[in-house]
Amino acid sequence: MPRYTKIRHNRYWFQISIPARHRAHFGKATIQENLRTSDVRTATTAALERAAHWKRQFDLLSSPPETVSEVYKITLEETRQRINWIKQNFKDREDREFQLDLLEDQVLNPELRRLGLIDRSELDDELLLDEAKAAFDAVRAAKRGQFTVPAEYREPFNSTVTRFIEHRQSDPIDRLAEQTIGQMKTVYRLFCDHIEDAPLATITRAQATEFMDKVRLLNRNWGRSPAAKSLTLKQLLESSSSTGAPALSSRTLNRYISSLNQLWEWAKERDEVSGENPFPSQGRRSQPRRNDAANAPWPEKAIRAYFEAHANPGTKGDPDPHHWLPRIALLSGMRLDEICSLECDDIKKADGVLYFDITDGKTDSSVRVVPVHSDLKGFLELIPESGFIFPKLTPGGPDRKRSWNVGKRLGRRFVRIEGSSTFHAFRKNVAETFERERIPETEASQILGHKKAGITYGVYSPNGLRIDQKRDLIELLKIPE
Repeated sequence: MPRYTKIRHNRYWFQISIPARHRAHFGKATIQENLRTSDVRTATTAALERAAHWKRQFDLLSSPPETVSEVYKITLEETRQRINWIKQNFKDREDREFQLDLLEDQVLNPELRRLGLIDRSELDDELLLDEAKAAFDAVRAAKRGQFTVPAEYREPFNSTVTRFIEHRQSDPIDRLAEQTIGQMKTVYRLFCDHIEDAPLATITRAQATEFMDKVRLLNRNWGRSPAAKSLTLKQLLESSSSTGAPALSSRTLNRYISSLNQLWEWAKERDEVSGENPFPSQGRRSQPRRNDAANAPWPEKAIRAYFEAHANPGTKGDPDPHHWLPRIALLSGMRLDEICSLECDDIKKADGVLYFDITDGKTDSSVRVVPVHSDLKGFLELIPESGFIFPKLTPGGPDRKRSWNVGKRLGRRFVRIEGSSTFHAFRKNVAETFERERIPETEASQILGHKKAGITYGVYSPNGLRIDQKRDLIELLKIPE
C-alpha cells in the first residue's frame, strides 16, 4: 500500500494525520481526499504531492508568516498548485467546482468556528482576521484564474525599503556614505509612519502631498535630538508646534522627496509598482545659497587672528591639528577629510617634487596628487614615522570619518574669530587666489579635485598637468603674515 493512501471502493484515497496542536484549527484529526484513481503508480505520485502540500500548511500554522502580505502570497501559490492538481485529476466540471469549494472551506471553517457561526452566509468579511481574509481573497482570486498579487497585499513599505537599501549598498564602488543612508532611512521612517506601513504600490499622490504638508511643519533641528528617533511623526509635529522654531528648509524637503523618488524608481524598474510616480512634483524651489559670511572665503584679518591664537605647531610625532589643518588647507586646497585621512606613506616624491597622494574621495575627480607647499616643510618634520600624519584624531559620525570630531572642534574655535568662515571656505580662498592670478579653470580644478569641464581637456587629456606644473600652481598660495 503506497504511503498516505488507503483503498475505499476500489479507489485510492489520500489520508494524513493532523498534528495534535492543529486539530482544533481544522476541527478534525485527519485529512482525507479522494484521489480518483485505482492505479497504484498514479496514486503514489498524487499522495506524495498532497502530503507535501499539507505538511506545508502545518508548517505555516506552526510558524505563521510575519505579514498579511506573506499570507496572501503563500496562500495564492499553494492554491494555484492545488487548482492545477484538481484540473489534472477531476475532469468533470461539477467535480472540479466541488473541489474548489473545498478550498474555500479550508480557509473559512476555522473562522466560522472562531466566530461561533454555522453557515457561510452568516459571515461578514469584515469580521475575518486579516490573515484569514488575505487567504480567503487569495483562494477566490486563484479560482478566477488571477495569480498576480494585488497592490494591497504586496509587501509592506518598510520591507521594500530594506531591500532597496541592501541593493543600493551592495555595490562597493557606488555605495552611499552611511550618513546619506541614515538621512534616507529617516525619511522612510517618517513616511512609513504616515502611511501605516502600507505597500508602496498603494501610495497615491494625495498621500504624498499630505506627508509633505506635514513634514514642512517640523522643527528644522528635530533630528539632532537622539530621543527624536523613537518619536512618531505625530509626536514630532506636536513637539515642533510647541517650540516655535524655524521649519525645515526647502533644501531639506527636496532631499526628502529625492529619497522617496529613488525608492519608487527602483521599485518601478522591478515592476513592483506601476502608474504615475506620486512624488516628483512635491518638492519646493530652493533659494540659492548666499555667498555671505556663513561660507565665504576667509578675510586676511580673520586668518591672521586664527593663527595668532593657535601658534603652537605641536611636537615631533604629534603635530597639532588645530594649527596645521587650516594651514594645509590654505596651501593645498584639500578638503578636511582628505587631509585627516592621509598617512605618512601617502607623502611621495616624483621628478623631485614631494606630493600628497589622495587615493579616495567624494568623486572620481577627488582622486589626485597635490604637491606639498614649501611652507609646509616644518609640518613634515613633525609627522610620525608611520601611520596617519595626525595620529591622535578619533573617528566619529555615521561613516567613522577621522575628520568628524576635529571638524566640530575647529568649528567651535572658528566662531570665536571675528569675520571667520568655515573650514570648507579655505578652498574658496585657494580658488580665489588662482582666479586672481588668472589661472585657467581646467588647471585650478586639478588642484581642487573638481571635474575638468569640456571635452577637449576633460576627455582627451586624462593625465592633465605634470607634477612640476602643479607645484608651480601650489606655490602661488600664501598665508597672510
